[in-house]
Amino acid sequence: MRKFTTFLLFVAVAVVIVSLYGVAHHQVTFSVSPEYYTRFKFIQTNLADTLAAQHMTQPRSAVVIAGVKTSWAIGGCIGILIGLIALTFRSDTLFPSALQALGLSIGVSAITALVCYYSNPNAHIGFGMYDTMPARHPDNLVNIGAFFRAASIQYGVGLGYGFGLAAAIIFLFVKNARLRKRSAEQPAIDEVV
Repeated sequence: MRKFTTFLLFVAVAVVIVSLYGVAHHQVTFSVSPEYYTRFKFIQTNLADTLAAQHMTQPRSAVVIAGVKTSWAIGGCIGILIGLIALTFRSDTLFPSALQALGLSIGVSAITALVCYYSNPNAHIGFGMYDTMPARHPDNLVNIGAFFRAASIQYGVGLGYGFGLAAAIIFLFVKNARLRKRSAEQPAIDEVV
C-alpha cells in the first residue's frame, strides 16, 4: 500500500513539474515569437477569447495558461509510465529514483528543444491540440522566421518528451539492476567482516 501511495504522489508531482516546465518553455517560445501565440497557439488552445489574449495587455498570463493546458496531461502520462517502472524499486528508493528519471526526461526535452531551435525552423509534429504548426502559416506575419523558430521549439519539446521518456526508462532499468546487484553482494561482504 505504501508503494502505491508513493506512486500516486509521484504522478501528482510529475504533473506539477512538467506543467511548470511547460510554462517555462512556452514563455521562452513567446519571447522568440509573440505572433506564434497571438496568431496560432491561443486559437489552438481556445484562449483567443480570454481577456488577457483578447486585449493583449497581459499576454504572458495567457501563455502561462497555454503552457499548463498543453503540458499537464503529458506530465500525467510520463509520471504514470515512470512511476509504474519505479514500482519495481524498494520503497525507500522508489520516489527519489522516479524523480531522477523525470529530471532526466525533462533535461533531454530541453536539450532537444534547443537543438531544434538552432536547426531547420520548418519543424512540424503532433496532431490536434499538440500540433506545433497550423495547416498553413497565418497571413500578414511580421516575422515569419521567428514564427517558425517558435514552432521549432515546440517541436523539440514534443520530440524531446519521447526521447526523454526512453532515456528515463533505460535509466530506471539500469539503476534498479545496480541496486539489486549491490543488495545481493551486501550479505557476502557482511559475512567476511
